[in-house]
Amino acid sequence: MLNASPLLKNTTSTSHNSLIRCGARRARACRRACSSSRSHRHSSRSPASFSASSASSSNDSYAKTLSIWLLENERDDVIDTDLAILLSSIASACKQISSLVKLAPLQGNTGVAGTQNASGDEVKKLDVLANEVFVNTLRSTGRTGIIVTEEEEQPVAIDVVSGGDYIATFDPIDGSSNLDAAVTSGAIFGVYHPNEQCKVDASMDDVLEQCLTAVQQSGEALAASGYCMFSASAVFMITVGNGVYGFTLDETCGEFILTHEKLKIPEMGQGGQAIVSCNLGNTPLWDPKLAKYVDTLYSAEGAAAAGLDLKHNKDKPYSYRYIGALVGDFHRTLLYGGIWLYPPDSKAPEGKARLLYEVAPIGMIAEQAGGMATFGDKAEKRVLDVVPKKVHQKHPMFVGSKGEVERLQKFLA
Repeated sequence: MLNASPLLKNTTSTSHNSLIRCGARRARACRRACSSSRSHRHSSRSPASFSASSASSSNDSYAKTLSIWLLENERDDVIDTDLAILLSSIASACKQISSLVKLAPLQGNTGVAGTQNASGDEVKKLDVLANEVFVNTLRSTGRTGIIVTEEEEQPVAIDVVSGGDYIATFDPIDGSSNLDAAVTSGAIFGVYHPNEQCKVDASMDDVLEQCLTAVQQSGEALAASGYCMFSASAVFMITVGNGVYGFTLDETCGEFILTHEKLKIPEMGQGGQAIVSCNLGNTPLWDPKLAKYVDTLYSAEGAAAAGLDLKHNKDKPYSYRYIGALVGDFHRTLLYGGIWLYPPDSKAPEGKARLLYEVAPIGMIAEQAGGMATFGDKAEKRVLDVVPKKVHQKHPMFVGSKGEVERLQKFLA
């Protein structure tokens, strides 16, 4: 068994300790419970689900938890101990938020809170609750120096006594407009490498200025990215720069269990599907050439004229799928292939997704899964190269399988 002690040093959160300490007696009981339910899942899993992930172990009786996966990556020097603790605390927060989402109608937590966030969006009650969970959980671990959240106008600086060095950014509830209808939502997070320009040891004005400078990093500075999707299952997807891994919450033991390993966005002809995801209601506001591209995908003749290869789709046009939550739409793209489009338009010339805690983290996951995340008139620029000028800067993005993004580039060239 792996030694869990390195992750337990200087940890102040009781819930965090219990998450990591799936060791000794509790680990054996936890794995027995998780293994039992996992064996049932394997016996009923469809062939499509196997194509979306590779088996996490040749021994189906062993259920690898997220805690163990983090320990292994820390042991192998892929991540350091502080980052392992931080990511574990994020997973702990996601479990709490998943429970809040499920119980919201019963606890009176649906509807709006009556305010707007820093991005100008109407704030839902669950936005506020989820934000509090994230901020308090991350603060208690002592591994973050700065926290950036969609619901706070300015970065939250952690003092030097209780803080660490990493910069944690997150959207606590992506797709909150779907919550009252019990439709898919999620949380997106990005953890940026420490920036020496932000040291919380000066006056508050100096601290704020330093923190604003510190968070203005491109996606290339991301140490880890991920999201947790709240749907039929709570699914936690993560990359620390060595591929994309997925974990599904097993409520029988309260652990995220490895279900997707080294995941790659499938291409057409290799298990991928011809799917386009976008807000069709906005296409009249788009650049005409981009709008025409989408139109071509809905007829075999138009797609052929555009040079799009439909032979793997039995000469049928692309399917249209759109949930209206980046997490849900991207998760489907990640598993099934296709492309997600959120370009600038005449009403939102900068796009709508936020760069620091939505676009860049999703871009990192896409590239780690063999896909592409781009923007620009010809979809030729990487989103991970963009350095934000503002904390809540919005940014357009085209993301999907490498082949689909390249087909878009070819059309726009």
